[in-house]
Amino acid sequence: MKLRIYIAAFCLAAFAYSCSTTNQINTRDCRYEGIVMDMRGLDGCGLMIILNDSAHTRLQPLAIIDTSFHLQPGQRVRVNYTELRGQMSACMSGKLVRIDCIKAQ
Repeated sequence: MKLRIYIAAFCLAAFAYSCSTTNQINTRDCRYEGIVMDMRGLDGCGLMIILNDSAHTRLQPLAIIDTSFHLQPGQRVRVNYTELRGQMSACMSGKLVRIDCIKAQ
């Protein structure tokens, strides 16, 4: 009986420590600059973020971690993102992303 209690306690402790916070995204580091553009003129598209990089990378945000932040056309932002490779969209433009960090400029 004691052995079962020890095994259950070990499993519970192992589960609790497996939820480590060391892999969390650093939300203080928004390193890419861009501008929010209204792309609703393109079939299936909505608001997109156009980065100020040499390729003018288009980001199609499927999720924004900071749920209190709302995109507005013409808004200048700094972002960090994770590309969501297994996702699909009707909009055939830009990378499908999760916005991990966003700040208005």
